[in-house]
Amino acid sequence: MMQGKISIITVCYNAIGGIEKTILSVLGQSYSNIEYIVIDGASTDGTVDVINKYADKIAYFVSEPDGGIYDAMNKGIRVATGEWINFLNAGDVFANGNTLKDTLSAETDGIDVIYGDSIEMTKELSHIIPAGDDINRMNLEPIYRHGSSLVRASVQKQHEFDVSRKDLGYSLDWEMIHRLFKEGYRFKKVDTVIECYELEGMSNHIVRNRWYNYKITSAGRFSLKKFWLFAYSSFIPLFKQTALFNWLKAFCLEYMVNDVLPHIPFWCIRKWYLRLWGARIGKGSFIMKKNYILNPNRLVMGSYSHINRGCTIDARGNIKIGDNVSISHGVFIMTGSHDHQAKDFLGKFLPIDIDDYVWIGVGAVILQNIHIGKGAVICAGAVVTKDVGAYEIVGGVPAKKIGERSCDLDYHCLWDMPFT
Repeated sequence: MMQGKISIITVCYNAIGGIEKTILSVLGQSYSNIEYIVIDGASTDGTVDVINKYADKIAYFVSEPDGGIYDAMNKGIRVATGEWINFLNAGDVFANGNTLKDTLSAETDGIDVIYGDSIEMTKELSHIIPAGDDINRMNLEPIYRHGSSLVRASVQKQHEFDVSRKDLGYSLDWEMIHRLFKEGYRFKKVDTVIECYELEGMSNHIVRNRWYNYKITSAGRFSLKKFWLFAYSSFIPLFKQTALFNWLKAFCLEYMVNDVLPHIPFWCIRKWYLRLWGARIGKGSFIMKKNYILNPNRLVMGSYSHINRGCTIDARGNIKIGDNVSISHGVFIMTGSHDHQAKDFLGKFLPIDIDDYVWIGVGAVILQNIHIGKGAVICAGAVVTKDVGAYEIVGGVPAKKIGERSCDLDYHCLWDMPFT
């Protein structure tokens, strides 16, 4: 079956520092049916020369003065001929070579907007920014990055960016998304990281972002609830930049979790504290004493799963553990790493997803950006460096498939011994 064409639009102006990596990210996609459109605002720094290197692979390219980024985006919308439209700004890249293929592997009939997770990159580190599941949250604020979405072209062409709204500055993408939401168009989240973006972009202004959001969501009418959200959400990011916040965070999420809780022999108390700080732990699940947990606020654990002693659970990049999962003693689940080739030793935090009925053996290591399929078995001492399929048995360093597990599984991982 022919895959639906995706029109990818990149707008740029004097972007010689980032345009080439964006172009290569698009051209490196495994998804074959792509129309690549580049709209340049008459750059003078050599950007056009870089783009011309790839002219034979670009469906449409123009370099001319425009009225700003959203005017340029509208130009791209008007010439797009694909079924879906995605915007990938200069300097940003897709998460990997299979991003578009994975995004459109989901059922899209009757869907107008597909969206997914993002990776935020700074000079020091990169980490995942999960998209929200609750569509109705868009009554109050965005739940995903514009670049991490595909909009059906027939919808996008009827909803260009409203360049008359000068009062909204660089937030016209959110204004357009909010219009689609309020008009009842259908959104679908996919379990895919779509875009990697640089935080140093023009929208990296905390209070101004929240003020634009208030103006969009309140539609020109005063709303006490939304104004309170503006005030609160403007204060919190600023507070997070203070030394006091760092001390409080270290005390609550590091010292208490890893120095005090391990000495408390009652799981009900430990579980209460972990949930208090954002961990999502399902019915019947159990984490034994004396584990080392980084960022429990980014840990999701289903029902009737069990983590034995001596494990390191590094949830800085988000960990999702399904139902009936058994994690044996001394396992390392590591979402954090570094780019060893980078001049600045860039920190990288990427998610790990562990599906239902997985068994991870003693001393195994699960590295970042890994998905372990339902019912899989990770043998003792294995080092998992790539995804593991459902019901596969893997072992070794690096882990390789050595067998298949029965698909007929029906059990809970229960633990009821007190003082553990």
